Amino acid sequence: MTEAMPKNRLIFAARALFGDRKTVPLFKLVIYSFFIGAFWGCGSNALFAEERKGLYHLTKEAIGEGFPNPPNEYRLVQYQLNDKVLERYPRYGIGGFMAFFYQELYQQNAPERIASLVDAANQRNMPVWLADDFGYPSGMAGGRVVAENPDFEVRGMGRIVKEGNGPDAIVLDLPEGAERFLTAMLYPMVDGAPNLSLGEPIAVSGDRVDAHGLTGPWRLSAFVSVIRDNNVQAQSTMAQFGHTGRYPDLLNRQAVASFLSHMHEPIVAGIPDLSSKVEGFYTNEPQLMQLHWSIEKEAPFACVPWNSHLPAKFREMHGYELAPTLDALFEGNELVSRRTRIHFYQTVAELFTDSFARQIRDWCADRGIASSGHFLLNEYLSMHVGAYGDLMKFASEFDLPALDIGIPNPDRFHDFPYEQTKFFSSVAAWKERDAVICLLDPIIGGGGLLRLSPAMPLLLNSTNRAFLHGANLFSSYLPLDPVDTSDARGRGQRAAGYTPEEFAGLNDYIGRIALVLRGARRETAVALYYPIEMFQAEYKPSRQHWHKLVPDHRERQAHWEGIESALLTADIDYNIVHPEALVGGLVSEGAFRVGTASYRYLVMPGIEMLSREAMDRIHEFEAAGGVVLWVDARPQAGIYGRDDAGIQLAFEQAPVIVADGIASRIHEPYASSFSLRFEPGPDRLAVARFYRENQKIYFLVNISGERLNVSARGSSGEKATLLDPTTGEIRQVDFPASIEIAEHRSLLIMQ
Repeated sequence: MTEAMPKNRLIFAARALFGDRKTVPLFKLVIYSFFIGAFWGCGSNALFAEERKGLYHLTKEAIGEGFPNPPNEYRLVQYQLNDKVLERYPRYGIGGFMAFFYQELYQQNAPERIASLVDAANQRNMPVWLADDFGYPSGMAGGRVVAENPDFEVRGMGRIVKEGNGPDAIVLDLPEGAERFLTAMLYPMVDGAPNLSLGEPIAVSGDRVDAHGLTGPWRLSAFVSVIRDNNVQAQSTMAQFGHTGRYPDLLNRQAVASFLSHMHEPIVAGIPDLSSKVEGFYTNEPQLMQLHWSIEKEAPFACVPWNSHLPAKFREMHGYELAPTLDALFEGNELVSRRTRIHFYQTVAELFTDSFARQIRDWCADRGIASSGHFLLNEYLSMHVGAYGDLMKFASEFDLPALDIGIPNPDRFHDFPYEQTKFFSSVAAWKERDAVICLLDPIIGGGGLLRLSPAMPLLLNSTNRAFLHGANLFSSYLPLDPVDTSDARGRGQRAAGYTPEEFAGLNDYIGRIALVLRGARRETAVALYYPIEMFQAEYKPSRQHWHKLVPDHRERQAHWEGIESALLTADIDYNIVHPEALVGGLVSEGAFRVGTASYRYLVMPGIEMLSREAMDRIHEFEAAGGVVLWVDARPQAGIYGRDDAGIQLAFEQAPVIVADGIASRIHEPYASSFSLRFEPGPDRLAVARFYRENQKIYFLVNISGERLNVSARGSSGEKATLLDPTTGEIRQVDFPASIEIAEHRSLLIMQ
């Protein structure tokens, strides 16, 4: 494996070019200019094919030189860093380490031990990421955050309802499982539903509510604080990782600061010149911790996120008090309730993003390293709300967006949600980031812990699909050795592990594709609007396990997936555009630009409510010649009631189409310069298109399950460079051409 020169030389060169910018950390997981000059026979300027400030932008010549034997930065980052794997991983073609130090973090000699391992990895020119996981999910520091300050423990808000008729005395005592009463509201009932506009606040003590009913039917809704210390995800991994299961409130900046002081700071305490030795910190599925995690029994309360800062932040963001409409967080489908839920989860998302994502990013930036990490239940938009408030917003504040993607068995190849990768590659396009990390996770999609060594074709399939949708930096915890994964009932199998040769082959394959695609930009003129407000409007907490909550959103989720399928089966690629990205985009000459991408088509999936700011931007886009496609619905209301009339008037004549009609309305999904055409179609051959200024890249993936002959057509006499990531071969092709792609393999074509 080719080795690189010491990383601090790259950092010095990069800072000389760009300055020491703390708001945009200098990522060291990139190809090194001095490495290229020393080993590839081209000067350090070959790194920068563009003027944009980034280190992944290689010239075509530099890519060609590195392709047969890709540098470590482009290979798998494998979990663990210890003396054994330092010697072993290079034999398997592994490029770097994801270091989990929680087992030794608080021992007396931990700083010296951690520093020596990081130094040893650097001497081998293998990148190091530091995991903030103890335990999983991240945020606990083994329980020390809550142990030091019990007020930092995560809480939710539950609801107790009592209904009656007439002005009788009402007494509610604090139920078992609740910490204290927070507030209470007495509502008149109209047609079987509470009239939220006429609610009266009721005084509460910590453990009792006393009130009198109203003339006529009424409802008393009392809201309680619930410590989330039972049957949530944090308790599900206590035995596995040896932590307390006491999870902090990640909406609280002080609690997250405590996490940093107990986790991040001890890990780096003994590492001098941190920015030259470590890529960054990686977080593991932090979440709001309000989802119920027990299949066997219901929770005593359905809970929404809550802390003492939330009501004031809600008032600041939305201009009204939350307390009178708290009932709407739990039920109701009229506009008032739906809007309240949108505003509530927008507030939650802002608090969570600022407290955790931004604070950790800033901490890392101050030390010259990057922030990253993957998240929970990416494929379900309802869980984007339940676990994060707004997942794309939360993910957008990490330096490197990331996800974990499953490795399904063949029976799920054609319905597995590989497209979830697009949430994160679209964040990268929005925020102008060059890398998207993907954890190849053997637990997902193939039997959980009972199948930890997926066969190589399965690994290749998931890798190809993740690359196809925008991932370009891979990590793994695949066991290299055989492991007995059978359970007490004899289920499962003996994980076969991998030989050094076959795992090195996988690393060569991944490294070659990553070398070409990392830093490249997806080519598409199509933006698919992220309908997070619609899922926020409909999200209600549940006392049941989260997988029983997902079906409540089945229709809207299926609608979303149907639109994705309609686009991809027509060979129309797309990026997902967050509402904030739409509003902040720049409109010019029939297109709007968001980050690195420029769009001429905007697909709006079942959007019934829209903000005034989004309305204004859409009108500006259409006036400039852009095309907006309303699928299955047009907006009938605003995100705020004051905008209803304007929204209705603006879109009352907008045509509405069905998903099957989208492809016929999109005539030019790609720039005309992307002129190559391929057969067979998208049901057997998937194609993604990328660019690097004057370089056009086609990534062809065989998804047919068998060897495939591809007919490639271009202008007569047109030429291109074909790169085979399986063999490392590079050759020139003339068009038209017939190209063969092996089962579960891919090819790259550059012009």
